[in-house]
Amino acid sequence: MSIIWTGLVGAATAFSGAVIYANLPTRWTIGHVIPTVAHLRASKLIKIDKEDSIDKSQIIAGSDFLAKPSMVMAVRRPGCILCRREAAHLSELKGLFDQAGVRLVAVTYQSKGVDEFKSYFKGDIYLDTERTFYGPNERWIPMWMGFLRPGVWTSVSASKKEGLVGNLEGEGRLLGGVFFVDGDDMVWSHMEKEWGDKADVEEARRAIQKYIKFLEMREERDCKHYDTTNIPFLFIQLIISVAGVTGRNSEEIKD
Repeated sequence: MSIIWTGLVGAATAFSGAVIYANLPTRWTIGHVIPTVAHLRASKLIKIDKEDSIDKSQIIAGSDFLAKPSMVMAVRRPGCILCRREAAHLSELKGLFDQAGVRLVAVTYQSKGVDEFKSYFKGDIYLDTERTFYGPNERWIPMWMGFLRPGVWTSVSASKKEGLVGNLEGEGRLLGGVFFVDGDDMVWSHMEKEWGDKADVEEARRAIQKYIKFLEMREERDCKHYDTTNIPFLFIQLIISVAGVTGRNSEEIKD
């Protein structure tokens, strides 16, 4: 009897330890390194129009992919109900993205489920051939760890209440994120901490609104600079130009 009791106590202790470890911040257990824009620019991407007919010869360099301001969702698994929820919530801001001149796009390292994923996401989807947007330190969360995190089940319940559906097809352990890139700047980012840890839509909204204000201030500053500096210069240039033309005409008349 004592042997059985000892075994049960040992099992309970081991399980408790596993639960505690599984729920530690993932930045401690699997890392948390936000990729630099330079790292993302080294990516190689292929646009996915149909998941079963990808032209892998049409590779787009990351520098070209990020040539315009972009909000990029690195999808963990296109068939996942939790990823589809994040896609749907980000897509609610599509009008604001358009107003700011920011592209809403997604990348994935697996094409399975992309066709269905498109019904939740209002942007183009690309295949990240080298998983660049998931680095530089890839964060793989073990299955047992993922299932022992209460937040995952809370997110699943919320997704189902919103009427979302998903499947279990594909690889789902590699965590993704969302990155707002403008030129050489990482304006805002969200690193997925567990399955279903979606980007905060209100944070994304505030980031875009702040970006719009920045653009307006820059435009206003440029206009003031133009008014106080460029106009006098252009006026002088105009006088010189007119004087030059008049001089040439006078010489032509004398000839």
